Amino acid sequence: DEYVNIMNNLKLSNPKMMDVAVPANMRVGLHQDDIASRGWAVTAEQALALVGRPDVALIDLREQSERDRHGVIPGAIHLPYARLQENIAAGGMLHELAKSTAKQILFYCAFGERSAMAVQAAQDRGISSARHIQGGIDAWRKASGPLMH
Repeated sequence: DEYVNIMNNLKLSNPKMMDVAVPANMRVGLHQDDIASRGWAVTAEQALALVGRPDVALIDLREQSERDRHGVIPGAIHLPYARLQENIAAGGMLHELAKSTAKQILFYCAFGERSAMAVQAAQDRGISSARHIQGGIDAWRKASGPLMH
């Protein structure tokens, strides 16, 4: 009741697109479950054993400001999510890396949402070795994974 009273007294206009925003926010996390059910996800604990292996390319999808603030998994290649499409397209860096080296492409982001979407996009482009760290850097940190700052 106190919260409702405070919000009502702020005299804010009604939020725009609430009919779109609320259902979208309620679906957060469901995409990761769908990706995991397809076998395209690894837990942070499983990822600990993969980092540093020559057959795995670890791809950090976060923005530079996120990397500066929260650290980086050692050996990760920085490829912001905004540039994903050009990199997974035929001739793109990740597409060619996966095709020519047979490396597993292991995406991660802050909480796993962008990386889950990246896995789906990469799989759709024929990169069958694409996976992601479920729960992102947040899960990695909780699993005591090493970070560089």
